[in-house]
Amino acid sequence: MGMKHRCPICHKVIKEHRQEPSREVRFFPFCSRRCKLIDLGAWLDAEYKVISEPSEAPSDADTDKQ
Repeated sequence: MGMKHRCPICHKVIKEHRQEPSREVRFFPFCSRRCKLIDLGAWLDAEYKVISEPSEAPSDADTDKQ
């Protein structure tokens, strides 16, 4: 019995068989090299963003104390 998940790019259902490693397992969580490269390209083109709170920049008063 294996686990099932969906490729985050094309949404193809992927079955993971523990006894028989498939070609698809090499590209986890993607179904293929193509989907893996599409995702990498999206990161490199800044299509994905990690949102975080900006840190406070030191004020002029803080830098004068040194």
